[in-house]
Amino acid sequence: MSSVVLDREQMELLLKTKNLLEELIETLDIPADRKMVEAIRMGEEDLKAGRTRSYKEFIEELRKADEI
Repeated sequence: MSSVVLDREQMELLLKTKNLLEELIETLDIPADRKMVEAIRMGEEDLKAGRTRSYKEFIEELRKADEI
């Protein structure tokens, strides 16, 4: 069995590449998930209709519900 020695820069590049590939695979999986596609569509409709809240409002709502 052979081994490969990587320097720090090569290791960091390898990890970045791995993470990017995982993100790409996840992105490609989304269109195959009908529920996910529908949730995205509904979210876009909410955004267009102005049914949104700020991050601050969202966090406050979670605090009031004792979820954070």
